[in-house]
Amino acid sequence: MKNKNIPFKIGHVLIQVDHLDTAILQYRQMGFQVVPGGLPGKAHNALIYLRNGSFLELFSTNHGKIINTMLKVMVKALGMFDRSYSCRLARFLPGCDGLRDYALDSIPATKYQDNIEKIRTNGLIISKPRPKSRVDHRGIRLKWTLSSPENISLPFLMSQYQPSMEIKEKDISHPNGALEIHELQITTSQWEKTYHEYSLLFGVKPEITLEKTGRSCFFPIQGTSIYLIENEKDGIERVVLSCSSQLVNTDTHAAPPSFILLKQ
Repeated sequence: MKNKNIPFKIGHVLIQVDHLDTAILQYRQMGFQVVPGGLPGKAHNALIYLRNGSFLELFSTNHGKIINTMLKVMVKALGMFDRSYSCRLARFLPGCDGLRDYALDSIPATKYQDNIEKIRTNGLIISKPRPKSRVDHRGIRLKWTLSSPENISLPFLMSQYQPSMEIKEKDISHPNGALEIHELQITTSQWEKTYHEYSLLFGVKPEITLEKTGRSCFFPIQGTSIYLIENEKDGIERVVLSCSSQLVNTDTHAAPPSFILLKQ
């Protein structure tokens, strides 16, 4: 491995919901500040900003039976040209709610392209940057690019937003005390392959712990860690958020879903 300790942080974690407006209300009842991701009546996502610059993104791709069917056909057709990207997008089609994917931001953000080249040099297959954009709640069009590893079990890489997102103090002050992402728990049924490719991605080979239920290890990245766990399932199992002493109280706020753990 030529490039070691490639600097990343968790940029955001994607949470799929069936109905966005309902989810915004529910997450506010859990004690989160939720900011719409677009203009009123046009937003398809909403953001929960955290103090270390990361955020949770609620999103919905449920647009009704006809459009949902069209989306499935388009994603399937894309597979004829780019099977990996098609498989990644297929996870975002209307279906079960929950954790879907996550993004890594480079440190500093200007090292995005450099980090992609380092990862390729390490031997990991990753796509060329794809341009993306959306209009935020201020009516400003944000632009960025993303690159995806061929293995959809790995996170995608994000460039910085242009222009930068506007985040106010009230947006990161959560009544339930949530501060930042402490840990992401990732399960894999293909331990050797996933461990190897995560090692190429981060440029580090952490010590493996052998337990009764299987193998596990921690990939430390800035301010948090990726906890990789051998399991029969594949995907993001849980996001652990660190909290202030004002830990969530079910008497005051609704309990979060099982895939979100608030930890003091």
